Amino acid sequence: MAVLHHSSALLVKYSDSSQYDDQPGWFLPNDELRHVEHPEAGAKRILREQVGIESATLKLVDVESFIGDNKSWHLIFDFLAFPASMKVIGGNGLAEAKWFEIDKLPGPDEFAHKGWGRAVLVKYANVAPLVPQPK
Repeated sequence: MAVLHHSSALLVKYSDSSQYDDQPGWFLPNDELRHVEHPEAGAKRILREQVGIESATLKLVDVESFIGDNKSWHLIFDFLAFPASMKVIGGNGLAEAKWFEIDKLPGPDEFAHKGWGRAVLVKYANVAPLVPQPK
């Protein structure tokens, strides 16, 4: 999920890359859904468990479906999360959590999965108003 606060995005690195397709680098916070877990409940759990965000406005912006490199089916629920503050508390399994200005993101080669998370983030940052627009 893309966690956005004004013009910044939260990225994470995981301690054990074997749980994330052996991919090093930056990720958008993510995890598998638990059995019968609703996608929105899963998004809230990921925010709470991985980065200590207890409250955020969530918006489902896309559902992706594709076959992964290992031939397994992936169904991805892409949420935007808008927390009230930039306070982050790293949870279990995280090596690092860091806010980046969207126009100063690490390059695609510094992201896991050949920059996929970066491309997703930039796509959503361009459609989501990150700063309230004047009326």
